[in-house]
Amino acid sequence: MTSSRNMIIEQKIVEYLEKHPDFFNHYNDLLNKLELNHNVYGSVSLVEKQILNLRDREEKLKQKLSILMQTANDNSELLLKATDLATLLIGARSEQELIDSLQKKMIEGFGLDACKIWLFDDNGTLNHVSYGDIHTIQQLTDQKFITNEPVCGRVTDSTVQIFDGEKNIQSYALIPLGEGAEVGIIALGSTDANLFTADLGTLFLRLIGDIMFASMEQYSNRY
Repeated sequence: MTSSRNMIIEQKIVEYLEKHPDFFNHYNDLLNKLELNHNVYGSVSLVEKQILNLRDREEKLKQKLSILMQTANDNSELLLKATDLATLLIGARSEQELIDSLQKKMIEGFGLDACKIWLFDDNGTLNHVSYGDIHTIQQLTDQKFITNEPVCGRVTDSTVQIFDGEKNIQSYALIPLGEGAEVGIIALGSTDANLFTADLGTLFLRLIGDIMFASMEQYSNRY
């Protein structure tokens, strides 16, 4: 009974203070006498508690701001790299140079560990290119995607075959070339298992695919 009564009284106090937020303006002495427990500083006054809460909120806001700034910097760097890539691919003088330029830029410019290009062309003769079909890629990756969007994931025993069996590759991104991957795919690989995750944003990956596909169109009517 006593416990229940105390709860009712406490609730009424809470309701009153919510309706009268300026209450302690009229009772400064009472405000200074109030004490609250703090897990670091022990018993503190209400004013001290409010100051500590403000400091804690400020620190959390600083951390969030730092993360946002880092993300903005990362995106800015990616945009610059994508711009450099576009300039490089547009300036390629042959389809072979186009292939070689993309692979070199992905590894040296973007810091990736593998860049494999698969083209779906029975008569293909380009160097540093694997030839196959869409069904082969689907079986190796267990990805039934092949729409217009890149996909990312962890490398499995079958997926690693896309990278010629390179065992150190832990995560990958597949970028379709053309609508429904009609021309082929770009396979990017990393030894970092957390680089290409399933929930990774694919804006820049899609941009790379669009630039490459547009650059390839000038070399063959089959595209």
